[in-house]
Amino acid sequence: MYKNILVPTDLADKSERSILTALDMAAKNLGRVQLVHVVEKMGGEIDDEIERFYVTLAKKSDQKLTSWKQHFQKDFGGVPIEKTILVGKRVQEIIRFCQEKEIDLIVMTSRTFNEDNQGFGTLSQKVVLFSPVSVLIVC
Repeated sequence: MYKNILVPTDLADKSERSILTALDMAAKNLGRVQLVHVVEKMGGEIDDEIERFYVTLAKKSDQKLTSWKQHFQKDFGGVPIEKTILVGKRVQEIIRFCQEKEIDLIVMTSRTFNEDNQGFGTLSQKVVLFSPVSVLIVC
């Protein structure tokens, strides 16, 4: 079954549902959970100021993932939880991480649909489209 589960998160509180779902599945299958946040990289050249900005965002993101890891380890102590912060384009980084870490399943939280803000697809839709593995969307 699924033993190496990726949970990409935007750090919103509703991501906790995806984390819980992944942890429950991993606990039943002697698996592990990989928490990943991607700091979206802006286009253009990167100077020192922008680099410091990315470092600051990565540190704050790591603090949130660390807090979640500590919180969820209390109930899922037997499930290894790893956390990773990446910088780049979200879809590409998630797919690359999935391939490098030999992920079996991606568990993501769906975005609330707002018909006034229609774009070219949500992150979860794009990941489903390009993922080399199954994707479970948690509402």
